[in-house]
Amino acid sequence: MTKNTRRPKTIAIAIIMMVLTILLLHTALARIQTLYSHQLYTSAFEIRTHFIENTIKNIVTDIDAEREIYKEEFAAQMKSASDHVNDLVEETGEHPEWVVRNYIAGRENASKWSYLAFDIKTNQVIADSDGLLGDAWDGNVNEIVSCFVERDIVVVGDTAVIYGITNTTLKDFVQRAITKKVKLCDYNASSAVWIHEIRNFDGGKNYASCIVDPLDPSEEKRLLSTETVDVDGVRYLEKELKSLNESGTALYTYKEKDKDGSGTPILVYSELYKDYNWVISMGSDMGDVSVSVETAQEKIDQFMIRFEILLSLLFILLIGVMAIMMIRTDRAYAKQTTQFLWKKVQRDALTNATSRQFGEEKLKEYFEAFKKGKPSPAIMILDVDYFKDINDTYGHDVGDIILKRVVTSLYRTIRKSDYLIRWGGDEFVGVYLGLAHENIGVVAEKVMESVHMVNVILDDGHEINVTASIGFAEFAEGDTDYTDGLKRADNMLYDSKIGGRDQYHIAVKNAAIDHEKNSDSISRS
Repeated sequence: MTKNTRRPKTIAIAIIMMVLTILLLHTALARIQTLYSHQLYTSAFEIRTHFIENTIKNIVTDIDAEREIYKEEFAAQMKSASDHVNDLVEETGEHPEWVVRNYIAGRENASKWSYLAFDIKTNQVIADSDGLLGDAWDGNVNEIVSCFVERDIVVVGDTAVIYGITNTTLKDFVQRAITKKVKLCDYNASSAVWIHEIRNFDGGKNYASCIVDPLDPSEEKRLLSTETVDVDGVRYLEKELKSLNESGTALYTYKEKDKDGSGTPILVYSELYKDYNWVISMGSDMGDVSVSVETAQEKIDQFMIRFEILLSLLFILLIGVMAIMMIRTDRAYAKQTTQFLWKKVQRDALTNATSRQFGEEKLKEYFEAFKKGKPSPAIMILDVDYFKDINDTYGHDVGDIILKRVVTSLYRTIRKSDYLIRWGGDEFVGVYLGLAHENIGVVAEKVMESVHMVNVILDDGHEINVTASIGFAEFAEGDTDYTDGLKRADNMLYDSKIGGRDQYHIAVKNAAIDHEKNSDSISRS
């Protein structure tokens, strides 16, 4: 067989091999495209889930903190009211119901106070400011007392008067505070937080009402139904309620109708705050992730069409270049998305300090390193002095401004390797890596100076100067958990408060923990 007769066969074989190569490459790339797009979407889904879960947990922590703040405030007010009312009853000899009623009427924010009076012998209701006794009271005093978060009882003769601040009032105050904080938080355009209150855990029509909706305040007080369906006909609220009843949390997606009639997937994480029957939820529009994945798919399709019209060798060379371009593009997007969402997880929404959840993870990490022989970081606990008084006198808006400025000022004193964590309310934890024990005093002085630099001038010209009480400590050899280091620093914070505030104390190395010293036992006012 001559060369000329062999050439068509060779060409045919080459063509067949090229076609087979193109088909194989096309099939392989299509498979890679599907797997990579799925992995990209899955990674973005997991990161965003972590972000919204931590955001909701931060809000739940804020609710607990607000409850404790108001409880302390109401307890102080109740103590003052009790002393005053008892003195008036003894001095004037007036009817106790009249004394209580007039005393409450003369107080600022009288609407938050409740009282009721009844005859001890007959259980006849004399007065009931909020209808707590109902139409058919059976004389069960303990049941009525449980309605109050703070209360006192005055008994004169056959008349008993119970007065104070109810749990319902406490709930209203907490709701207003949390609503304000949620509306002030700056989430990205594709995410939102809302709060529902469950009225019937069995579901059905009007099973819950919307109490907070920052994006659309007109939706607040709207009644909800578990029969509500999304674009695909899924009863997503029914699915959420079932999960909340089982575990107290719910993670799900539903499709929200777009302007063009199609459905956009919304990722939602909800957590039940059982004491108030609140469901705190955060939703995140996953449409941007889907668009990014679709864009990547379109680019790959274009590359594949070009490759299929070229010779097999050129196709093989080009496919390598295009694959690299595809991977670099997708990695850059994934990295950018990861950095953005991870930054949101790390930061406290109000102050931009490190979040408590992230801070606890870092403290656990450093404690494990310490147990393996690494040096202990220096641990600081800082409380803004008289912060409760500032909130009570000037309002939470001024308090929030002070917290932000304190954090901004403190960040000027710490290194990139250090952490400033908002632990809760006006309490911050500092973690200083590689700081020798003998140098802690130098850092403490810088912290004190940075706090002293914070001042707020109000519209009326009044100036608020800020001070803080501070405690420093380190992990000790006998510690079993990172919280032991915090307790040791809290002992020093206790000493700073007892010593008159606006000062710091440093624990000696391997100092024992004094569990009787608890800074929270000292009034923040």
